Amino acid sequence: MTQTSTPAVEKVWTLIQITDTHLMDQPELTFANMNPEQSFLDVVKDIKQRFPQIDAVIHTGDLAQVAAESTYQRYLQFMQDWQVPHYQIPGNHDDNLAIFPFHNNKNEAHAIHFGSWTLILLNSAVKGRVDGWVEQKQLEQLEQLLLEHQQQHVIVACHHHPFAMQSHWIDQHRLKNSEALKDVIARHSNVKMVLFGHVHQDSENEWQGVRYLSTPSTSVQFKPLSENFALDQAQPGYRVLLLKENGEYETYINRVRLTQPKINTEISGY
Repeated sequence: MTQTSTPAVEKVWTLIQITDTHLMDQPELTFANMNPEQSFLDVVKDIKQRFPQIDAVIHTGDLAQVAAESTYQRYLQFMQDWQVPHYQIPGNHDDNLAIFPFHNNKNEAHAIHFGSWTLILLNSAVKGRVDGWVEQKQLEQLEQLLLEHQQQHVIVACHHHPFAMQSHWIDQHRLKNSEALKDVIARHSNVKMVLFGHVHQDSENEWQGVRYLSTPSTSVQFKPLSENFALDQAQPGYRVLLLKENGEYETYINRVRLTQPKINTEISGY
């Protein structure tokens, strides 16, 4: 009798990026005619239905619209109840960094490993400012982590956008030392992509073989290619990352239909 062996199934790591939840300090509060708590729950429900087994959720900033202890505790309790590994970095609305839930409670560059992949988290938020800046200390930490993990496939994540979105108002608030960040990344051929939020829309740029990808907000969306602040009726969403051990990967955006009325696009900012 001839026996045949079944080929081993290669591990695929499933990561989900969410961003710009803008949670209030009280779950029933709204802005722009939207309840960000409910839209966040709608997004999570969709993730759970489509991906019952995921390896991590990465939140790329503006977790809070109201940066209060109660906001962060409510989010963390929800994620703990979900029982999924979760990592978050601050955005400009997370303007009380003393209470922000950094990984390991440290405001520094962090490396999280998923088999042959490494996710590096950076803080680009600056107290009292809407635009971003990665401090020199974290750039040095990034350089060191990339040297330490030369054999890994690397994803870098921050909040602010390194590339212009061709929307004048939001491009004033981009990552102001993006060239310094890109210079560090360019020295290491194993970086596959850079993930960020802040711009409330999907975008992609490629520079020296690295993909720079933004992701829609779980709350309101910004209208692309706008001279002045403008909201869009596009649905909220999240990014899916499917990572193979050999360095191949797939990434795409899923949009989620809301269970609440259309947003108020007439506001001038928030």
